[in-house]
Amino acid sequence: MSLDTLKTRFLETILPTWAVAGYDADKGQFVEYLELDGTPQKSGSVRTRTVARQIYVHAHASSLGVAPPVSLGLAEQAFANLHRMAWIGGKRCGYARAFDPLSGAVTDPVLDLYDNSCVLLALSWLLTATGKKEYRQKIDSTIAAIDRTLKDAFGGWAEDSIGTQPRRQNPHMHYLEATLALCETHATSAYLRAEGKAFSLLRSHFLVGPHGPLHEYFGPHWEIDDRFGSARLEPGHMCEWVWLIGRHDALRQTQHAETCADLLSTALALGRIGGSPFLVDEVAATGVATVASRRLWPQIEMLKAFISQHRRLGDKRYLEDAEALVAAILRTYFRDVPNGCWHDRLDPDDRPISLTIPASSLYHLWTAVADLVEGARPVAQQQHPIDCDRLAVVEGVNVGRDQLGSFRPT
Repeated sequence: MSLDTLKTRFLETILPTWAVAGYDADKGQFVEYLELDGTPQKSGSVRTRTVARQIYVHAHASSLGVAPPVSLGLAEQAFANLHRMAWIGGKRCGYARAFDPLSGAVTDPVLDLYDNSCVLLALSWLLTATGKKEYRQKIDSTIAAIDRTLKDAFGGWAEDSIGTQPRRQNPHMHYLEATLALCETHATSAYLRAEGKAFSLLRSHFLVGPHGPLHEYFGPHWEIDDRFGSARLEPGHMCEWVWLIGRHDALRQTQHAETCADLLSTALALGRIGGSPFLVDEVAATGVATVASRRLWPQIEMLKAFISQHRRLGDKRYLEDAEALVAAILRTYFRDVPNGCWHDRLDPDDRPISLTIPASSLYHLWTAVADLVEGARPVAQQQHPIDCDRLAVVEGVNVGRDQLGSFRPT
């Protein structure tokens, strides 16, 4: 089966390769990318989000018992250096957007919701993998920093500490991902409130109309207008939301099956152009590709959506779609590449056009493989829904369900 092939390839070849080539032992830090020949980035800045995502991959894989023996040590060392170099204290605190591991200098001091959300995800799995209370403390500090530094009067959080426009759904989606991970493994009423607040933005701002589509770009008050690029849509993110909604529903014991069906059908209708099995990177609502290339990550998010829908509905057609998609991915993105690598971007004729192999796609691949690993475990070892009402009573916090199944203070 193609899904088993992908899982085996990732665990036996890709992750061990990136534990070596993707980690600069002299600097104690993960790299931003590999060159096309599989050699690591030699110098320069790394983005906090890229480093954090690699920390997450190695910590999560270690927690599931499928990582190389060195993975957890690398993740802990990388986080220690990330925090030492990128954390900015003070009244408006948080993790800077980029830094140079060689000099230790911050190269982009902006505090960004996307980057801080990725750090939060990494911390959630460092806590799970090690049980060290210092990671719990940093989780709470990071959530507080996001709320303090990036608070916004019009809902959600600011894009960054300098008020960059347009506003995007993408960083909020990754904040939801991080808070979901916290609730799935270390639920507290505070983490549940944060997850509920993030999830509520889907209906209040990101989905326009009862059946979508999912918008990406907005004005400062969440306006949808061509001035802010609101007509530009990303099918890969629609699929990613299907996966996240499935996790939210499993956590909260809620049902948003219709929303998932709408998002996935819209993504496939708009994103699969010209009979291709792959999604284009960006498309207009009219169905015209505005960025016709096909990065690897949207295909992996489509795969995760198929798997999520199969598990939610038990419809074998989604599993068949997942198998067919992975077979196509293996034939194209993994053809004629260095050991443990892939083509990160294809043109409309499936020819590779990437200039590097970004480490960010390692994260996307792992999230799909993690679902396959966890899905193969006995039911008794899998994550069970949180009894949110019981937790609220234990912690002495009143919470109420809104129409989306989220939780908010009452």
